[in-house]
Amino acid sequence: MKIIRYGSYDDMDVEFLDEFKYVKTTTYSNFKTGCVKNPYDRTLFGVGYMGVGKYMAKVNGKMTDEYEKWTGIMERCYLNPEKYPAYYGKCIVCEEWHNFQNFAKWFEENRYYVEDSRLNIDKDILFPKCNIYSPKTCLLIPQRINMLFLNKPNNRGLPNGIVKQGKGFLAKYKHEPFGVFSSVEKAYEVYANKKEEAIREVLNEYKDVLPKETYEEIYNYRFDIRNDKNYQVA
Repeated sequence: MKIIRYGSYDDMDVEFLDEFKYVKTTTYSNFKTGCVKNPYDRTLFGVGYMGVGKYMAKVNGKMTDEYEKWTGIMERCYLNPEKYPAYYGKCIVCEEWHNFQNFAKWFEENRYYVEDSRLNIDKDILFPKCNIYSPKTCLLIPQRINMLFLNKPNNRGLPNGIVKQGKGFLAKYKHEPFGVFSSVEKAYEVYANKKEEAIREVLNEYKDVLPKETYEEIYNYRFDIRNDKNYQVA
């Protein structure tokens, strides 16, 4: 930073020498000791910064919901490859959301309250296999529903819900079998139909609290074997 206005020892303006050129009024003592904080410093995993605005990381000593969600998606993408191997190095957060103020504004405008479930940020329902967290690609959905969309990696080389059985493929959902089929694709179609039915059943429990657009996006979602992380074309 540099001094751009000097009124007195206790009244001066400094400008930070980065792309944001943020100006802050401070004292010469703080300037000299480096105690002037730049809200645009990328202090979160070398990527995220707080920005300037009304949204805060903590209120009355408790982390705010928006800050918890923001740090959560940033951690997945930029901090912990051991904990989040499916995200680290494979997914990114859009530049707009590197600024916490922008993310928090989106979160505030889109949040709603569900008594029995936390809200999760989902980036795959609107755009399957999406690798970007952004305002255009994400939805806030109840954690209970979000968990039904999980597609965990396995070492079978087959989509979740499909098991090799003899010369065919068994389709099952929640341990209930639905028949053996001649191809992975046919078995997956049956599995997908059952899973979609189960999701809609749970979804309807939240119909009165979900935003209309969110409800419709989830209700109309169709599972496609090509989007399964474990699917391998023979």
